[in-house]
Amino acid sequence: MTSTEQGRRKYDALADRYEEIYFYVADMGQELVSAAGPPPGARLLDVGAGRGAVARAALARGCAVTAVDASAGMVARLADDHPEMVARQQDAGALDFPDGSFDVVTAGFLVQVLTEPAAALAEFHRVLAPGGMVALSLERQTVGRLGWLHDLNREFFGGESGGDPLSPDGLDELLVGSGFAAPERALVKVPKDMDDPAALWDWLALQGVPEALDSLPGGEAVTFRERFFRGAEEMHRNGGITLEFAATLHTAVRS
Repeated sequence: MTSTEQGRRKYDALADRYEEIYFYVADMGQELVSAAGPPPGARLLDVGAGRGAVARAALARGCAVTAVDASAGMVARLADDHPEMVARQQDAGALDFPDGSFDVVTAGFLVQVLTEPAAALAEFHRVLAPGGMVALSLERQTVGRLGWLHDLNREFFGGESGGDPLSPDGLDELLVGSGFAAPERALVKVPKDMDDPAALWDWLALQGVPEALDSLPGGEAVTFRERFFRGAEEMHRNGGITLEFAATLHTAVRS
């Protein structure tokens, strides 16, 4: 399996508010489909479809869309919201489609969370027709002026363990190693301005911060909140509060 049970549970829980938290996915979905450039009628498979940001953009171009996700909750919402597409629960590394079934395979912000991205890319290659296009988006980790918030989170909740994140160069190497040719990529930025510190807190609340604070001992939750608002108010006074997000869009051809 290329996705983990923990990851599937996480996205099941986020199904109803996914695009509120990850505000950039709708814009990036449109950007990714534009990068792939499928003609009307193209058979497009969207892997790790989530709430359908990429799939919706493909439908708008007249593609015949099949969307798959490892999360049962995401697939149920997709099927309800978009009966005009085929929605299936499948793992990215074990796609249940015949060889050469699609003209385009897309995957928005998927490969970076997989335990075995190379296995997924091999499946994308297999289900694409010769000359077909793969289009992937990869999140670029940026801290920018929110460094104070990252430091605060690390102090109270600790850092995440794990290896180095997948880099744009690393993804291009994986694409070539999986049999794709002529990889290209472009950097896209999607900033989001927050009205005030309370708006930033509300955005964090969507991600479960209040529940995480409940797990802190003693008065640490109160201390966290106080320090958060001091940092956010300082940021607001000195240039405003902006969530900085960037991604690379990768395309390649099935050789």
